[in-house]
Amino acid sequence: MDILRQDLRLALRLLWKDRAFALTTILTLSLCIGANSAIFTVVRSVLLRPLPYPESDRLVFMFDAFPGAGVERAGTSVPNYIDRRTLTDVLESVALYQFGGFRVGEGTGAEGVTSLRVTPSFFTVLRTRAARGRLFTEQEGTVGHERVAVLSYAFAQRQPGGLDGIVGRELRLDTTKYTVVGVLPAEFTFLDPDVRVWVPLAFTDEQRADDRRYSQNHQAIGRLAEGATLRQAQERLHAMNAEYIERAGSLKHLLVNAGYRTVVAPFGADLVRTIRGALQMLWGGVLFVLLIAAVNITNLSLTRASGRLRELATRHALGAPRARIVRQLVTETTVLMIVGGVCGLAVGYWSLGTLPSLGLAEIPRAHEIQMDAVVVVFTLSLALVLGVVIGAVPAMHIAGMNPSSVLRDDNRAGTAGRRAKYVRRGLVVAEVALAFVLLIGAGLLLASFRQLLRIDPGFVAAQVLTGRVAPLAARYPDNAALRSYTDRALERIRALPGVAAAGVSSYLPFGRDGSSSVIIPEGRVMTPGESLVSPNQLYVTPGYLEALRVPLVRGRLFTDGDAPPAPPVVIIDEQLADRFWPNADPIGRRMYLPRSPEEVAKPTPDTTWMRVVGVVKSVKLRGLVEGEDARVGAYYLPYASDPTRNIGFAIRTGGTDPATVTNAVNGALTSIDPEMQLFDTFAMSERIERSLNPRRAPMLLSLGFGVVALLLASIGLYGVLAYQVGQRTREIGIRMALGSDTGQILSLILREGIVLVLVGLALGIAGATALRGFIASQLYGVGPLDSRVVLLVTSVLAIASLVACIGPARRAARVDPVIALQS
Repeated sequence: MDILRQDLRLALRLLWKDRAFALTTILTLSLCIGANSAIFTVVRSVLLRPLPYPESDRLVFMFDAFPGAGVERAGTSVPNYIDRRTLTDVLESVALYQFGGFRVGEGTGAEGVTSLRVTPSFFTVLRTRAARGRLFTEQEGTVGHERVAVLSYAFAQRQPGGLDGIVGRELRLDTTKYTVVGVLPAEFTFLDPDVRVWVPLAFTDEQRADDRRYSQNHQAIGRLAEGATLRQAQERLHAMNAEYIERAGSLKHLLVNAGYRTVVAPFGADLVRTIRGALQMLWGGVLFVLLIAAVNITNLSLTRASGRLRELATRHALGAPRARIVRQLVTETTVLMIVGGVCGLAVGYWSLGTLPSLGLAEIPRAHEIQMDAVVVVFTLSLALVLGVVIGAVPAMHIAGMNPSSVLRDDNRAGTAGRRAKYVRRGLVVAEVALAFVLLIGAGLLLASFRQLLRIDPGFVAAQVLTGRVAPLAARYPDNAALRSYTDRALERIRALPGVAAAGVSSYLPFGRDGSSSVIIPEGRVMTPGESLVSPNQLYVTPGYLEALRVPLVRGRLFTDGDAPPAPPVVIIDEQLADRFWPNADPIGRRMYLPRSPEEVAKPTPDTTWMRVVGVVKSVKLRGLVEGEDARVGAYYLPYASDPTRNIGFAIRTGGTDPATVTNAVNGALTSIDPEMQLFDTFAMSERIERSLNPRRAPMLLSLGFGVVALLLASIGLYGVLAYQVGQRTREIGIRMALGSDTGQILSLILREGIVLVLVGLALGIAGATALRGFIASQLYGVGPLDSRVVLLVTSVLAIASLVACIGPARRAARVDPVIALQS
């Protein structure tokens, strides 16, 4: 222990003496370890840490799929939920949930909150207990007994009576009074931390009927039975679905062609499926940066150790064992690494506060992101390991020195000197290779993001304000009342100064309120194995498509004359037109929405036919890149034919900033109904921007990592060449004395640097090729080794390397041979 204290005191004294080296090392480590600790915190919180529920590894997410119909992920139906509750050998418990919203309170003081409707079994699945009161009983999941509510801990604290007085009180949700029966623990969240109110789902006999089996309007979560596996649960559901298909009658071949199936997925893994690859890639990138920094510091340490050869040889000659000298060097480096690690933790903790600005606050489990003891231990352990490894390189160099030779001439260190030279060169090659791989990744993500920005959403997003309202059923009990409200609201909004056009839709682009449903064209004869399709379904008013400036391809848009009792009409997009009538004009053709299983198989005498009056350009509704959420086209129905309570406004403001008319729009709405104001209010361009956040954040961070890697590699190359010039001053003087001119000396040093860069580039290309599959899933519109990106990155790295080489080369070219030969 005394020896360790002596080594530490000596290390601190020497590092204080060589403050420039120590400060450079600490700053480099603080930046790189800070970035690593921040990204590792995100990765651990989102990907590695178990969900905050008991035995969360047994939780599963279940969803139905109809891939043949273009629906990769649907929800599940009430009849399916009821049947799956009987599979107790593989599923201990099953629950349904459905997001929604309430206005809590009365009058202008009412507050809009996010809610979750759940079956009473929901809290059983998650094994959650109430912090106050109780949770739902099975009886409260039946019609007539469902007027009870459970509140979040924070929301309950703000209610009259507080935590200890809220249970048993009544709370007005929309226009109905609910009795608060319980409060959830403070730490409890499920998917969305903004959920404030939970109420029971209660199903009518109509919802439970078998003809609703393929109305997937809810989400399902379950808990595997003790000892049951995911595969066993999947097999049981597959067998159950096969029974459904066999007894489906005329629907059987349609379900088979649609590929109807149920997917059982680990809940935690499914929750982060869309972000897993990006986060793993970011963590890999930041580890590469840390590795480059470690290589750079190793080079600095090796150079510093070479400059201390005479000092260390003297200590050895005076009796210090080689092991003691080696241990001293490792101690010095380890002290620097630990200090850099502590500073890096501080930088990482601060960096976590910048996540919202990068869009990472919207990823799954973002509310759980926090630095914990595991991150601290991992970061400091990593710093300690780096200290030992980096310190070992110069220590090995010193261990091979010849003290007598060093003391005679510190410019000649024999074999150890040559070995150190090769090590330094190898380290620079590694830096260049790693920097190339990082820059390739960053360049590909940037090119991919640029391709995303070029995607045409099918409408003009600029100067469009969007928002939603949800009329209360007590005030607007039927279709006539909803139509009347919508007409009055649009009339007043269109009269506002600066409003060029306005309309209503049941589904706003890039929103979360989408719906899809099967639609069938008249006379369609499907080929063997062909499936029905379930396109996006939108109910819109006249003015909506005009407000978004969706191009009309054929026919006309909706008018006020398309409201009932006028004959039913429909507008379809180009994708649907090409699907149903690839070589014909769709205008005037008829389609119908099946209202029963019998109508799915074929139209009946009671079928309601709709005539196609227009074809519009296809619109991106679920994202610029829709992926698994994509649907086969879209169709538009007049809002007046079946008004919904989810009313989305699209308001084109002409030359006015959309944000400036928000207050005026809210004023127009409250003049009709004092309790009605816009929520989910965004400019359409902002909706598109927010949809890109999961791709923007990895791209920006990767670019940052790439720039840091390029800088570190350039510094490393400069340092090695500068050191070599200093070591070869006598040789350069002799060359110049023998007739070498400035150009030849310049070429000599540049050639050495260029060789190192070329070898590094070759290894980097090999590394990028090996890792191309890892990044391919994060790209859009570019290949994993796009030639333009490779050429650009190679050019940037080559130019940066050339700049780094020029300084040492010019220094060598200015060597005075007389002075060099006298030294």
